[in-house]
Amino acid sequence: METSSKHKLSAAQITGWIIWWIVTVILIGIGFIAYFFGDADTSSPMFWIVMAIFGVLYLVQQIIAGVAINRLHTNNNYVWPIVLIVLSLLGSFIYIIPGVWALIINNPSRNRSSNSN
Repeated sequence: METSSKHKLSAAQITGWIIWWIVTVILIGIGFIAYFFGDADTSSPMFWIVMAIFGVLYLVQQIIAGVAINRLHTNNNYVWPIVLIVLSLLGSFIYIIPGVWALIINNPSRNRSSNSN
């Protein structure tokens, strides 16, 4: 019988993935609403250029956020939580929740004192 060890997600990662899905659904919803119900002239090439730029920027942001959430506790470092905090400053402000939460969890002095007892 083969046992498979699944990677257990922390509460900060679970929150991060929930936020990731919320942001993704909101972005897709805003895109549909802007396209179907917006007052903009959708036959204009400038409209499509602006939509493509925003779409690509938010797609890149979502990919970076997904990688950051996946690696949030890698080696208990501060890199990926800080990436989420920077992403929250660039647009999707609710990414600050898992970013700050992971900074607290990944605190090296906190981890050292709890491991030594």
